Amino acid sequence: MYKVVVSDLDGTLLNSDQEVSELSKKVIRELLKKGIRFYIATGRAYPDAKQIMESIGIKIPLITANGGVINDKEGNEIYRNNLDEKYRDAILDIDYLSVSDLIHINIYSDNRWFLTDNIRKVNPFEEDPSYMYEIASLEEIKKRDVTKIFFIGPHKELLKLEKIILDRTNGEVNIAFTHPECLEAFDMGVNKAKAIEKLGEWKGFSLEDVVAFGDGFNDYEMLKYVKKGYIMKNAHYKLKEALPRHEVVTSNSRNGVALKLMEIYDIKINGEDYNI
Repeated sequence: MYKVVVSDLDGTLLNSDQEVSELSKKVIRELLKKGIRFYIATGRAYPDAKQIMESIGIKIPLITANGGVINDKEGNEIYRNNLDEKYRDAILDIDYLSVSDLIHINIYSDNRWFLTDNIRKVNPFEEDPSYMYEIASLEEIKKRDVTKIFFIGPHKELLKLEKIILDRTNGEVNIAFTHPECLEAFDMGVNKAKAIEKLGEWKGFSLEDVVAFGDGFNDYEMLKYVKKGYIMKNAHYKLKEALPRHEVVTSNSRNGVALKLMEIYDIKINGEDYNI
């Protein structure tokens, strides 16, 4: 029996409405009653993850920024690993608009999410008030410690940008598609598996105690190195290709995480057995 459950958010625990379903909330609370630890490991910034945690009705430590930051259940930061300044500047200096004017640059710094002042008419976040971002120029960003930089845009264009980033940084940054239309860059020493190890050192568990769920390539290390890793049916194709022997579970839009956890831990909701 696994002592610890770790789940990604987008495309995994969150459904197609970007919410934690009522079934998932009930299952998570049942896990905690059984003495099973539950944690979130996400690419999102802390304020976004905290909001989702609160919607579940629990207080837990949060792994955010793809493992670059850990906060305890009270919100105190206990770990952070920022991008090296030279790689931060190398990425920020890339003329990404020459690749495509549909690409947006985004920056995480000190648990704050920044968009640049070079926002075009197509802003994927402006109509969703749940996204808590600020506006800053690239010059202002270069004065800040940066945990990760990510680009949103058409997948084909981001593939071109990926090659440019790797060239400009000599391959010395960790880069991953968290979604076909989202390319993220962070320190080479940052990934969710390492963050889980850090959290385990503090909480008294190891990767051998963990079962995890994910859908993006930023979940690769986590799913590979924990005792048992599950891939969502809706996962990025690169993740499925990289971990061909991992079990694929039902999609996020159909409560894939909750259903598998009910199976593993023999959890019954409203007296009914739920099976995949």
